[in-house]
Order: sequence, then C-alpha cells, then structure tokens
Amino acid sequence: MTLKEIAKEAGVSVSTVSRVVNSRNDSFASKEVRDRIWAIVKKSGYLPNKSARELQQGKKSGETVRSGSLCCILGRTDTMEENPFLSQLSRVIEKQAMEHGYPVRFSYSIFDVNEKLMTNVIREKIESFKPAGAIAIGQFNKCAIDLLNRYYANIVYAGRGRINAEWDQVICDAYEAAEIALSHLYLQGHRRIGYLGGTESEVRFLAYQNFLRKHDLAFEDELVYPCEHNGEGGVLGAEKLIKADGSKPTAVLCASDTSAIALMNRLKDAKIQVPEQVSVVGIDNIELSGYVSPMLTTMGAPVQEIGNVAVQTLIGRIERRHKKPLRIYLQNEFIHRQSVAVLANAF
Repeated sequence: MTLKEIAKEAGVSVSTVSRVVNSRNDSFASKEVRDRIWAIVKKSGYLPNKSARELQQGKKSGETVRSGSLCCILGRTDTMEENPFLSQLSRVIEKQAMEHGYPVRFSYSIFDVNEKLMTNVIREKIESFKPAGAIAIGQFNKCAIDLLNRYYANIVYAGRGRINAEWDQVICDAYEAAEIALSHLYLQGHRRIGYLGGTESEVRFLAYQNFLRKHDLAFEDELVYPCEHNGEGGVLGAEKLIKADGSKPTAVLCASDTSAIALMNRLKDAKIQVPEQVSVVGIDNIELSGYVSPMLTTMGAPVQEIGNVAVQTLIGRIERRHKKPLRIYLQNEFIHRQSVAVLANAF
C-alpha cells in the first residue's frame, strides 16, 4: 500500500500521512486523524520506501533487510483510549518497529484473551497470526503471562513495573516515581498525604505505605482512595474525599495523570481549590497534564526511549543477539508545574 492509497482511505492529504508516520513526538494532526491513519498503516502492513529512508538517514546500501512482523498486547485496560500513557507508548513502538522492518500488524488487549470470554474471531486471529515477536505493555498477572508464553517465543515487556516473567523487560519504575513525588510533597510541608489508585499488587501503593513508615507518618484508611487508574476512578476517589467526615489531606498522590486530572476537575466542581486546599501530583506526564488548569505536577517517563529500547531489544532477541533475559531501567523525570502548594512548614 502506498502513502497515496493510505491518504485516500483516511480522507486526508498525502503530506498529512507522511508527517504523521514520520513524526517523532506524535504531535502532528489531531488525535482522531492520527488514530485513523495508524489503523490503516497497521492493517495494510505499510512499510516506508527503504531506499528513500536509507538516503535520508545516511545509511549504506547492503544492510540486512529484515522480514517479519510483530504484535502488541495491552495490559491493565481494555482499550488504548482508557490509558493515554499506554496509547502513546504503543504509537512509539509502532513507528520504531516499522522503521526497523518489523511492522506491528496486530494489537489487542489481554482482556480479549480471557479463556472464558475469548471469542472465536479473536482466538482464530491470535492462533493464525504468527509474528516474529510480541511487545507487552501495561500490567500482566501470572495467568496472562502463562497464556502469552503459549503463543509467542519472543516477548519483551515495557512498562512501569517489573513483572515475574522470563522476558526481556524495559522499565521506568513506578515505585521510584511514587517515591520521588512523595518526597516532593514532603519537602513542601505536606504531612497528611492521601493516595488515589490501585492497591492490590500495586507498586505505587507499596511505595506510599513505605514512605509513610519511613517518615513516621500515620497510615489512615480514610486517606486511601482505591480506584482504577482512569477518569472514572479519579471521580470515584474524589467523591470519597469530598464526603469524608474528618479533615481532608493537604495533598494527594494519584497513580496516574488520568485519575489526577479527573480528581482535580471534580474538586473544582465541589468548590475545593487546587492547590490552595488540596495539592495533587500525578504519574505519567500525559499530553493533557500540561494543558489543564492548574497545570499538573507529575512524574514523567521517557516514552520515546522506552518504545525505542523495547523494539530494539525485541529485534535483538528475534535475531539471537542475546539469550539471557535483559532488564533495562530508564529514569523517571519530575515535572514541576502548578498543582502543589508550599505549606508554612516546608523545608
């Protein structure tokens, strides 16, 4: 399939397709247009003109021409729309895989392969499609890991926490991210710090518990707002905070930016000011976090680098350049914005 054919099917210009496919930060065109173009690219198995790309990037002819394709499996959520961080990461993976000659031709959620709920269509597609390797992003339990091991010989995991699997893993540690965020709140004078997010087998919550213990801060059940890491979860957590009989936290660590933004919006509706009355910190640094009011202070992950390293590591595994499982850690980045107040007892 050519760029012209993709443009015709997507209802956009050829230049728009070219810019979307070659954009390094996924910022060109609207999200709707980007999603439409990438759906067609994935379905068609489009690859850029190799000779043109080699000339553009200064590569010499005679390099290894790869053949094969990959698949991408989403953990934690049903769809990419529910998790902007994973959506951005998957797009980086698709671009990098295409540039390296291993296009991602099939993506699905781990929830699609639940043994009891899997449809015949999904099962047939998974069993008939034989990719060279798979990249798993998100969160996966033992059952999901065992199931994926049955289908794929070469797997790389990319995400926010280590998983118990003999796979190559590219990690930007969420435990560390939570620790850094909590330390910032503590240095700004906050002592009644709440937590909004998952609590079962969740490293962010473990970091929260350990941080309180380390700094001799009391753990209070009423300051914990268990919820999914999405907008709906943020609203549910906000309702608990708003209706609490006791004194409210001065700050809340949210396990994701999506839930943090939903929390801030609901607090605003309830006439509770952020950060004057409640400070909020998120994790992920999704695009929207810099556009809300107040702009969200958060912990960013190097999404571009995570995706790049994941693809290159998987290709290395496919081409037998390493045998032992690799574990690669990338650094978190603290993004200071407007959603945290400095209290009188700050250091």
